[in-house]
Amino acid sequence: MRKFERIYRKLLLSSLREVPSVLQEDISSDCAVSLGLVNKVVRKLEAAMAVEVTRRGVRVLSPARLLNLWAAERDLGRDVWQSFRLDPVVEVEKDLPRDVLVTGFSGWFSVSGRRPAEYDRLYFYVKDVESFESWFGFRKSRVRKVNPNVFVLRVDDEHLVRSSEKGVVCVPQVYVDIYSADGPEASPFLRDIALMHPSLSLW
Repeated sequence: MRKFERIYRKLLLSSLREVPSVLQEDISSDCAVSLGLVNKVVRKLEAAMAVEVTRRGVRVLSPARLLNLWAAERDLGRDVWQSFRLDPVVEVEKDLPRDVLVTGFSGWFSVSGRRPAEYDRLYFYVKDVESFESWFGFRKSRVRKVNPNVFVLRVDDEHLVRSSEKGVVCVPQVYVDIYSADGPEASPFLRDIALMHPSLSLW
């Protein structure tokens, strides 16, 4: 995941938590990125009228605009470390290693208990490679490489880990990952997230 995405995530989470503004220095520290990158990203978001800079820091003007700017730039495919087929997805979901972070369609289902469309793909971030390899080893005989439905993403982003809860990434991350995953099931999920979090809706 690219470093600027941490800044988007930090600002969106601050907005969802109704934090009025965030200092650039705090963004830099929390996201482990340079202050120069923070300022560059903030200028870009200001030009898009998604945020404004005040004496008290950066204030999010439109969480929905910020989220959709991020969604348009998110490239989930570049973070895929392994992909394979393991059926059925529903059973794989229930049997994941404890230390992974679920995202995408399964992430929203885990957070909300809602399944606005049927899906047959599973996405999750791996923090501990050794733990994953052990889990994978026990299932290797059932794994196929053709037509993958399980996508394993590597995470080298402490802010993503800290902003996750109960083994699921934060809602803005779920949204942009679903947007990038695309497919016929994506639109119903994106609409459902916006319905449950009105500030993230463009309409």
